[in-house]
Amino acid sequence: MRTGKERKGYGDQKSNLASLFWWSLAISTLSALVVLSWVSSIYIFNNPSEKIPYKILSKFDKLEPIEKFSKSAPPQSKIGFRSLRELMETEFSNLSGVYLDYQNKTLLKNYIENYKIKNSIYYVKGDFKITNTKILDKSDLITNGIAIEANSKNFPKTAVIFILPTLQDRNIGADLIGQDITLGTDIFSSVINVNTTSNKRMTFTVVPIVYGNFNLPNSHTINMKPPKTLNIEGNWPLDFLQPN
Repeated sequence: MRTGKERKGYGDQKSNLASLFWWSLAISTLSALVVLSWVSSIYIFNNPSEKIPYKILSKFDKLEPIEKFSKSAPPQSKIGFRSLRELMETEFSNLSGVYLDYQNKTLLKNYIENYKIKNSIYYVKGDFKITNTKILDKSDLITNGIAIEANSKNFPKTAVIFILPTLQDRNIGADLIGQDITLGTDIFSSVINVNTTSNKRMTFTVVPIVYGNFNLPNSHTINMKPPKTLNIEGNWPLDFLQPN
């Protein structure tokens, strides 16, 4: 039979064990929160093309404005300017499903980050025939400007969506359909999305990263400017359901 002193010692021991347990639990929880915060921060900064990270980075001004590059010092590409056929056959023909989704996230991420990773850009060149136009609005990823859909004149299995960000009057469209358009090496049209349709045609969405004036058919001139922000929850990739 325990004496009063023994019972008191036993009670103190239980109390110490309980305190140790709760302190250990608190330290473990705090450590887990620190690790979670660290991992979350890495994820947010590494994935600016995804909705939640983009919103967080924008709210705290952690994203640089989309840059207007000069023609004398554009981002370098390891493969230079390529036709859509060359890009399809050498860079994107084997991509589909989750692999193409991952590549598209990377393409948009590189655009958002102003191509800070060396040789992370694909430039497009070629001759095209316009099939459709779209006035961009607040429901789209890029909310101001014009998008032009055009088929490759040299390789029918490919098409381009040419995005022209602008704040000027955009009252053009139907008169461009059927006209020819050329994307030359002075335009620096960068691929920011690749999509394969049900008929196996590959469509490349591009945006000219030097911006400035661009001459369209029928004497239209567009003064392009980088978008100030992106509507990360907007329509993307762009859809062209029917001609305007």
